[in-house]
Amino acid sequence: MMGWAARPSLPDPLPPCGTSAPVDVLGPASQLSLFGGFELRLADRKAVLPMHAQRVLAYLALRKMTGQDCGRQLLAERLWENSSPERSAASLRTALWRIRRAGPELLAGDGERVTLADHVEVDVDCFRRRAEALLSGAADCPPTNVRMLCTAAELLPGWDEDWLLLFREQVRLLRLHALEAVARRYCAQRLHPQAIDLILRVVAEEPLRESAHAILIEAHLGQGNAAEARRQYDVFAATLWRELELRPSAELRRRVGLPEFASTTRY
Repeated sequence: MMGWAARPSLPDPLPPCGTSAPVDVLGPASQLSLFGGFELRLADRKAVLPMHAQRVLAYLALRKMTGQDCGRQLLAERLWENSSPERSAASLRTALWRIRRAGPELLAGDGERVTLADHVEVDVDCFRRRAEALLSGAADCPPTNVRMLCTAAELLPGWDEDWLLLFREQVRLLRLHALEAVARRYCAQRLHPQAIDLILRVVAEEPLRESAHAILIEAHLGQGNAAEARRQYDVFAATLWRELELRPSAELRRRVGLPEFASTTRY
């Protein structure tokens, strides 16, 4: 990864970690969007940042989602891994200077650590909170939360960053788990059409995911459509064998009334 040109000796004082900006400066109107592409809005205006500053804000936002702040040395090494320690540190100072020029209260930290300020609203963090609430089963399934799961865009599309791969996978799995959890609750409430409509989205996205096919089969059986459940099983079994030469679980076979695997059958 190429290093970025740095401005030497730029000051970068930051408020202490955990402090928030005064409401009359930026307040909750500071919004950072990462789904579908990077966008930073401060109050009623869109802030324009160079790419190296965008990378710093995105990394800090995603790391904060896991409850972690970040040491400056680690941040510089992670984002400019192919540069020397001196050059990566200088590049980080330049990026922090650019961010402060756009919004003086976007960051918090000290000489060793830096974090995104608490008042900055991040769409990925909102997504995580709603998905975890649906997974916990402690609340109903508000249509807005379910719709958010269905329409979530890709995380920072077009960005080719090694550090982003893990975050993308975490978001992807969280979304799939939450959709399956909601579909199961619909089945338990005998809302089978809603469960089918929802879980078909997961099946379309992940055609080899047995847990999703199991929910879909359960919903068909709940409607009394045994033939549709068997058809769904056959489609899944054929796809699984064709792609991986694997068979569905014995539990799924039993659910559609099939015996244990025979030595002469493929799936």
